[in-house]
Amino acid sequence: MRKLLWITILLASFSGAGLEVNLLEVDLSVAPGQAYTFSFTARNETEAPETFFVYAGDWDRDEMGENRFYPPGTLPRSLCSWLTVAPGSFTLGPGETREIGGTLHVPTNAAPGTHWGIVFVHGEPRPVEHQGTTVMVAKRIGIKVYATVGSAPAEGEVRRMEFRGLNPLWLGVEFTNAGPTNLREVRVEVQIYDAVGERVAEVKPAPVPCLPGASRWVIVETDLRPTPGTYLVVARVDLGGEEILAAQAYLRVRPLSLVPLSGGTVPGDLDRDGLYEDANGDGTFDEEDVALFRTHVTSAPVQGNARAFDFTNDGRVDEADVEALMALLAAAPVP
Repeated sequence: MRKLLWITILLASFSGAGLEVNLLEVDLSVAPGQAYTFSFTARNETEAPETFFVYAGDWDRDEMGENRFYPPGTLPRSLCSWLTVAPGSFTLGPGETREIGGTLHVPTNAAPGTHWGIVFVHGEPRPVEHQGTTVMVAKRIGIKVYATVGSAPAEGEVRRMEFRGLNPLWLGVEFTNAGPTNLREVRVEVQIYDAVGERVAEVKPAPVPCLPGASRWVIVETDLRPTPGTYLVVARVDLGGEEILAAQAYLRVRPLSLVPLSGGTVPGDLDRDGLYEDANGDGTFDEEDVALFRTHVTSAPVQGNARAFDFTNDGRVDEADVEALMALLAAAPVP
């Protein structure tokens, strides 16, 4: 008997499952007491007529930059009470388009800085067959709207750096936007120096945006597999203002002190990549190594030499590393 699963899948994107719009965001400089208009076009790319609904909501990002959505008026700097959109609903035949208009009425007492919201174009749920189950799917695209009152210098701070995996080295840099305006492109640069002051790595990740009052983590991935020693890590964060923020931290990589996990021989690094997949040290990588590692994954010899057994490269050794070692074995060429 065919199952019917009544769920709705919402798509927030520039083009989602046959619904397209001609822009992703609206960014306006506004003044208190004034009105501003904007418009965009929606297009039905499916082969059937469809009805769409238009409405406003709130959104922000989490610390990793993922969008989060809320009812209108949820956030302190929501502009939903300023915003009207029309039409509220419309039907499009295959290939047809419709212009959607928005008007912002900026209050006379609007606080300086950036206010924001989102306009959704939302289709009606339709049944879609997926692996023997009927799923109700609704198309939804969001157009972000920013309105900035006045101007203000960029403000913020670098809160911390966290070192994660070492094979190769990657780390997180956390910064905050302490000012009232949206930061469209925050640029982070990380330089790493060894004990004699020689620069051994430099990484410039892609710029990221940051909303007022928000914190962001930027993940910095390097090609460096640090040998034992002390390293100076310097992070510079350019918010787009006159000053560049900077912070530094020391990374200390201790030598390994490997011992046999259960009698036998010291674990071995067969491919010299810094990870010791040959857990029993017999010179081969096989199921016995996975079984031995699973038994001793929480033991002091493993946890005390975490970088040798961090197969997920996430800075810790746990059951996920056992699964990763199993995957390595499955992908290994057959002798």
